[in-house]
Amino acid sequence: MLILFQILFTMFVLFAIVNVIKRKQEGLLGPKGLFFWLIFWLLAIVAVLWPNSTTILANYLGIGRGTDFVIYVALVIIFYLLFKLHIKLESVGRDITKVVRREAVGEGVRNKE
Repeated sequence: MLILFQILFTMFVLFAIVNVIKRKQEGLLGPKGLFFWLIFWLLAIVAVLWPNSTTILANYLGIGRGTDFVIYVALVIIFYLLFKLHIKLESVGRDITKVVRREAVGEGVRNKE
């Protein structure tokens, strides 16, 4: 039944790639994001269509199984993206605080007049 999964996953990846390109055209995704997601989905499709490729790469890097390699890489990517998201949220929080303070000071000055 692996062939059925490969077909379904390939269809999903094509759908995901089309969505990534749409987001780029809408201006919601920058060039780095486009590059990252295209490479991500292309590597995912390689791993699913040629499962032995992950084992070969894992053995080359000294990891026992291809599945373990995929899990390690996925965890690294997830934690990196969480870190970037955390930094972005902190930045947005600081920006909101600045705007609220500026507005509060502006309201205070207007009320005194």
